[in-house]
Amino acid sequence: MFVFKAAVVGTGALGDEIAGAIEAAGVPVVHVETGSYDGLGDVDFVIEAGEDDLGAKHEAFAWLDARTAGRAVLASATAGCSITEVSGVTLRPEKVVGFHWFPGKRLVEVIEGDDTSEATVQAALSFAQTLRKTAVRCADTPGQIVARVTAAAEPLVEACAVVEEGVAGVREVDTALALGADVKPGPFAAADREGLDEVLARLPDPPVLLRRLVAAGRLGLVSGQGFYPYPQPAKGYEDAVVKLEWRDDVAVVWLANPPANSLAPATIAALRRAWNDLRDRARAMVLASANPALFCAGADIKAFTTWDADSARAHLEEIHALAREWERSPVVTIAAVNGLAFGGGCEIAMACDFRLAAFSATFGQPEVNLGIIPGFGGTQRLARLVGPAKALELNLLGEPISAEAAFEHGLVNRVVDDHELFDTALAWGRKAAGQAPVALAQIKRVSAHADLDAGLAAEVDGFVEAFTSDDAREGIGAFIEKRKPEWRGR
Repeated sequence: MFVFKAAVVGTGALGDEIAGAIEAAGVPVVHVETGSYDGLGDVDFVIEAGEDDLGAKHEAFAWLDARTAGRAVLASATAGCSITEVSGVTLRPEKVVGFHWFPGKRLVEVIEGDDTSEATVQAALSFAQTLRKTAVRCADTPGQIVARVTAAAEPLVEACAVVEEGVAGVREVDTALALGADVKPGPFAAADREGLDEVLARLPDPPVLLRRLVAAGRLGLVSGQGFYPYPQPAKGYEDAVVKLEWRDDVAVVWLANPPANSLAPATIAALRRAWNDLRDRARAMVLASANPALFCAGADIKAFTTWDADSARAHLEEIHALAREWERSPVVTIAAVNGLAFGGGCEIAMACDFRLAAFSATFGQPEVNLGIIPGFGGTQRLARLVGPAKALELNLLGEPISAEAAFEHGLVNRVVDDHELFDTALAWGRKAAGQAPVALAQIKRVSAHADLDAGLAAEVDGFVEAFTSDDAREGIGAFIEKRKPEWRGR
């Protein structure tokens, strides 16, 4: 859904601030008093900023339902009333959403009612971004995130309850507290710094989530993983913008180029260095972000201003060469996508064999908004993953999609809770690292040929190559002898 024109209902301080933000973003806005609903027939997104009372909300939303186009999203800027209950007076509950505005802050809590559609949630998240706000998504529950956690005697315990109840994820909670209540670091990041075992020992009734992490050895910053993962780079990679870490047979490649992990030429060169160091040693690679807030925002836009046609071509060819090596290598590659993966960030994830996404992840190819096209493989790999029609939609319109939508369309293999993303990626990597290297290499080599006959012929060749290997003899023998195979990679 696209917002070409918006409306704000409510002329108090809150309504005035919201209308000002919309106008500053260059979106035409109609600003009317509560009870005055004329002139809203052509708006796409209405934000009601009136009295925070259920009866008043019911009256306002019933009127809005009758006086706006059926496509329009109806949003409430206050959070004292249940969005599910508010939506019940309309004939379009799927288009009613919370848009909890924090005056003077960067934060918007996008509140999903029981009947709110995914398209409506995404429209609200995108509109918040248009207004230069950071939006966090949460379920319809009293207090949502900020009010609920800040009112608690022990914020971490309440924050864990928010996650355990499925109201919001770890990343959303910390982001909301940082931006909406100036709590920095957030409760989860703070606990990781303190040490989760230390936190567990001092809490009289620790939450289940905390107990599970400590039981799994995830003790926070000191152990390399707690609520968030933390790089423990190999020697020589401590200060690199791409860090390399070894966890058994799995190489972890960390994007660590703050603030947005942009794929500047130096970042691509650092990716190449890490790949050259791991490709002959690792059987699996996890591509992850050292930034808990995002995966990769894409190319370095400022670097574009220094390019000409020749330097642009050279840079893109360098990226394509690296991505094709990933795809052709027997090393299984897994992208662990947390938060935003836009442009080149989405494209390097697509160059991996698997993409695992946190629920907070967002994917998009917004290059068209800059007057350019995807250049890191997005016009080719995206269509192969989601189909040509959906790929054209994403590339031509530049609109982002959620992790759930990415899964639905085949862009990602699995969506998991934010705090389980890295563990899941490591598990996939360890599973792949335990497979026969020759078979892995042949499966990657022969899969997904554009021409079926050529693909089947390649499959026969690949089968024979694997079948006549030492690994095949070992695997078949181990199966018959009921023992674990020992792969030699030949």
